[in-house]
Parts: sequence; structure tokens; C-alpha cells
Amino acid sequence: DRSVADLSTPASIGIGLAFLAGGWIVYDLLCRSPIGRREPILAAVMLVLCAFAAYALTQLYSGRGAYIHFGAMLGTIMVGNVAHAIIPAQRELVRAKQRNETPDPVHGRRGRQRSVHNNYFTLPVLFVMISGHYPMTWGHSHAWLVLVGVVLVAAYVRHFFNLRHRGRTVWAIPVLGLLATTAIAVAIAPARPFRFESQGDRF
Repeated sequence: DRSVADLSTPASIGIGLAFLAGGWIVYDLLCRSPIGRREPILAAVMLVLCAFAAYALTQLYSGRGAYIHFGAMLGTIMVGNVAHAIIPAQRELVRAKQRNETPDPVHGRRGRQRSVHNNYFTLPVLFVMISGHYPMTWGHSHAWLVLVGVVLVAAYVRHFFNLRHRGRTVWAIPVLGLLATTAIAVAIAPARPFRFESQGDRF
């Protein structure tokens, strides 16, 4: 959308690819760094970086395009996790068993960490996949903030399912998720004049 940023086609493609590759590289380096051993800190850093990516993309592309690029970035991270952490960890486990050796726990921890991350990315990516049908989100003047809010709610709701699969049901999570979703919907709803008609009278 040239009304957002006057980019040439090669520049648009290059920037899009840079976000895909850069998102994976930064994420992978963070997970392998000392920060990666502290999940709460890693989650906070990733949230800040994702918010920055969402904002930057909405300054470069149309809202709809920015959402798709953001989802593709998360999807690329998920694929990278499978290809470079989860499957290699499984292969290391199999090889160690074949040699009748104790597996290196580093690979198992890395594979588990990335599996958990992919799990929480699932609903945010699913939302982005269908976001084209909801122009109130990507068409909003603060589309990046809407995106971050929906991603947080989606990940939070995913936490409900994760806990339930472990035998613990916390109903407060879906209730708060519903309230947060309602708040976002009300906040982004387009302003419309109120009109009430009754017995021929119009107010």
C-alpha cells in the first residue's frame, strides 16, 4: 500500500523476507543465550520484540499485509523449531538409545522448550490466518496494538487448554479471555450514530 509506505516491489519483497529470516535468527539466538534459560524473561523479551515487529510492519505494509507477514514470521519460527530443535532432539535420543548411552539432556531440554513455544504460537497464528475476514482489526488506526492484544489473549486461552490437558481446569482463564476479547471488540468497533425508532418516532 503506497499510501502507507512508498516501497518498490523488490523492496517490499526484501523487507518481507528479512522479517521472516530475521525473526527466526533473533528468536533462535535468544533461546540459545542465557536469557533462554529463564522462561519468564524470555517471554517478556519476545513480547517486546513481537510488538516492535507488529508496529514496524504496519508502518511498511497495509494492515492486512502486516498481519499476514506477522503470522508468517511466527509460522517460520515454528517451522524452524521443528526442523532445527525438535526433530534433531528426537534423533539424538534415538541415536543414544541405539548406542546404549545416556542421552545428552541439552537436546531434550531444547526440544521441549521449542515444542512449548510452538504450542503457544498455535492460536495466534490461527487468528492471523483468518484475520483477513475481520477488517476491523487490521483496518484500525492502531492495528499493531490490536494485533498484540489479540495475540496475548490467544496465547492466554491456549494456556487454559494446556492446563486442562494436565488435569487442571482453571475457568478464570476463559472468562478473562472472553472479557479481554470483548474489551478489544468494543475498543475497535467503528463509531455509528445511534438511532432508535418506535411508533413512527425517530430519535
